[in-house]
Amino acid sequence: MAGSRLARRSNRPAALMPIVLNDQGIVDSLTENNQRSVWASTRIGQDEQLYLVHVQGTAGIGHPTTLVVKKFQNLDGIVDGNLENRCKSEMFLLASIRHDNIVNVLHFIQRENAIMLVYTYQVNGSLDQWLHRQEEGELPLSWPQRKAIAIGVAQGLFHLHHGCNRPIVHHNITSLNILLDHNFKAVIASFGAAQMNMAGLNQPLPIAWTVFGNFGYAAPEYGRAASQLTEKVDTYSFGVVLLELVTGRVANGVDGQLAIWARDNCSKLMAKKLERFKISVDKGIPNQARYMEEMATMFRLGVDCTVDDPQQRPSMHMALKRLRRGCGRGRFGGILTCYNL
Repeated sequence: MAGSRLARRSNRPAALMPIVLNDQGIVDSLTENNQRSVWASTRIGQDEQLYLVHVQGTAGIGHPTTLVVKKFQNLDGIVDGNLENRCKSEMFLLASIRHDNIVNVLHFIQRENAIMLVYTYQVNGSLDQWLHRQEEGELPLSWPQRKAIAIGVAQGLFHLHHGCNRPIVHHNITSLNILLDHNFKAVIASFGAAQMNMAGLNQPLPIAWTVFGNFGYAAPEYGRAASQLTEKVDTYSFGVVLLELVTGRVANGVDGQLAIWARDNCSKLMAKKLERFKISVDKGIPNQARYMEEMATMFRLGVDCTVDDPQQRPSMHMALKRLRRGCGRGRFGGILTCYNL
């Protein structure tokens, strides 16, 4: 079967070469041995599966590469209208929001019993792996890398909320769904739950058709009236990721939810010239003393993003602005006042 000729977006000159995709070759590669948890979704393991597929090129055209394939398949093996609409909605959404910090959908394959979406693969895996599941011998992420990752995610969310024709709410921002390319550039993935808000910024979303959010990352308004759900649910989840980057803690661990722990302890951590904060940052970060104030200001932004009232959270425009200039207004400035001791 003839392949589809597509271009891959990357910073490397080699990426200007075409990727030639052989549809049947991809379908044949979707075996149990190739299943991977590349990113997280509430539907993975139900009617969606993720695979890593190695493509060698066709007839000397293109170059070898690795792709992510998401397979949509009902348990009865029938492609119904709901499955097809869900798959095509994700494909058209991603095709309309091309951005360096958002996963790129390359191709669509349909068979009688399943539909497949093909995405670019980020070779360094997920942020979750680097923060919480490092393999022996791997160096921890440096602070400049962590800051660049935070800015990359903020850029992607800023584009979703402010750079599209209508705001797009991701609903599933977690360290598992932030992928890292060969240069550790952050790429947001897992758009199966994303919604376009036709009403505009700060306006309530339509009633959700599925359960959104991941425990530890989910904004408290998910458990309240649906009329409170806006793009600020993504801001909350982003704030949790910032707290992970600074502390190395998981979103929901032995101390409970990271966002609540950070909010309850913020004043103590920032007191006495960051005395207690210094022992709360991720011990794996090299040269901590050099970056301590930057880490404190990112922590402060994480707390501001995870306040209970969504209207008091910064927009992603403001969050990105604060990250780029050092995360705060003045030395420790922010929306809240835990520094005013």
